[in-house]
Amino acid sequence: MKKKIVFMALIILVLAGTAIAFQELILQKIGSILVYEDPLTPADAIVILSGSGTGNRIEAGATLFQRGLGRIIIISGDRIYPGYYTNTLMKIHAINLGIPEDKIIASKIEGEISTWGEGIYNLKKLQENQFKSFILVTSAFHTNRAHAVYKKLIDDLGYDFEFRVYPVKDNRAPIKGWWKTRTGKKRILLEYLAILNFYFEH
Repeated sequence: MKKKIVFMALIILVLAGTAIAFQELILQKIGSILVYEDPLTPADAIVILSGSGTGNRIEAGATLFQRGLGRIIIISGDRIYPGYYTNTLMKIHAINLGIPEDKIIASKIEGEISTWGEGIYNLKKLQENQFKSFILVTSAFHTNRAHAVYKKLIDDLGYDFEFRVYPVKDNRAPIKGWWKTRTGKKRILLEYLAILNFYFEH
């Protein structure tokens, strides 16, 4: 009788462990689907998207610049508090990381404050400066949508840009184990909602 109980307990433990492992595989896949990454080659510009607030995107963009993968850094942003703009704060951080000020184009977004609106503005800046290629830098969880947005804008607006996407680790929304933190769950859920909204609107 005891052997039977022990055997049944072991079966239950194995089944429970399998279920937990399978659940984690599914959750991990939900996060990894959001990531888009290209192999990098040198480009005219490095476009760093705003919206992180931790400096991770600027730090990654600065590293790419220092590796010789771009000649200019482009930053755009919007007001986050009276008198304070993300593009200004991002530019200061880039300079503190060793990027020459004359290698940074930083300005306030004119128009819709969203990945779509920022895309319209950034592509306009690239065109004005006669750039032909760029690396798009953003948090890993944001790369799939960012790629889709920029690809559609380039096609719709008739631009002739070549671009590649670089995903940056974001501790507030880690791809691995995102479901284990409040900020991770919130950002991943909101990203899926933003993707749905993008495909509904565009």
